[in-house]
Amino acid sequence: MFDSRYLNEALEVVPQKYLLAKLVTMRMRQLVDGADPLVDAEGLEYIDTALKEISEGMIAPYKEEIPTGEDLFS
Repeated sequence: MFDSRYLNEALEVVPQKYLLAKLVTMRMRQLVDGADPLVDAEGLEYIDTALKEISEGMIAPYKEEIPTGEDLFS
């Protein structure tokens, strides 16, 4: 189970719940695969670590710029 405090704090940073869920899932996979936590994660589960990283601004969604219009043909 996760700590709802971390969830509420992360929702303030990323208010779109589906985007937040995707971001948390991606980060949890990285942590499970051995990535180092970006925050003090002692005693935290992977989900809490991911939520804490997001709430502290260490992890953020990224939107890739897609060329449109004249950019496609230049």
